[in-house]
Amino acid sequence: MRRAIICVTAGLAAVVIGVWLNYPTSKSATENYVSKAAMTMPMPAISIWEMHNQAHLEFLPVQEIEDQSLVFAEKPRK
Repeated sequence: MRRAIICVTAGLAAVVIGVWLNYPTSKSATENYVSKAAMTMPMPAISIWEMHNQAHLEFLPVQEIEDQSLVFAEKPRK
């Protein structure tokens, strides 16, 4: 009986220590600051056209791709 009580007490102590060590790291100070700032300041809306113009697609390299759209069927078996 004494061993069971010691094992249960040790298990509870381990759980309490684990929760206690994990609690401060669950949310860092930066996450708290960012989440509070995001709540108070609404994000400005940006249109699709503005995002398209900011991308500068003309500078992207041209990629050659194979046309694999044709599917050839097997000859019917006789």
